Amino acid sequence: MRIMLDTNVIISAVVFGGRTGRLLRSLLASEHKVFVSEYVDREFHDKLKQKWPEISFETYAFYRSMRFIFCESSSTVEDSVELRDKKDIPVLRDALYHDVDILLTGDKDFLESAVKKPIIFSPSMMADFLHVD
Repeated sequence: MRIMLDTNVIISAVVFGGRTGRLLRSLLASEHKVFVSEYVDREFHDKLKQKWPEISFETYAFYRSMRFIFCESSSTVEDSVELRDKKDIPVLRDALYHDVDILLTGDKDFLESAVKKPIIFSPSMMADFLHVD
């Protein structure tokens, strides 16, 4: 499967670990292709510097060494994209642009949206789907 990560999933997995961290390790050790767009990468880096400046450099370097597919962000706008939070549109736009199967996010706006493609999973839903404890 082709899976794109949202910023909140990367923060949860890389900064805090827990079940989301175990899920991410499982995905990266599998045949799945795990994508991070330029937009999400930039947002993650900015949030690290803002919220955890004392660990931001080492944490970002560690994250960048992981086996993600770092991909470009799209500038094309999908007319049919309707999301409550307009800041989420670039994330969905990149997921559509790279034709991913699953967008992995903890964002309620995505989880409660009517988006059909890609499938929207929370880390908990994905962990249950893949039987990751």
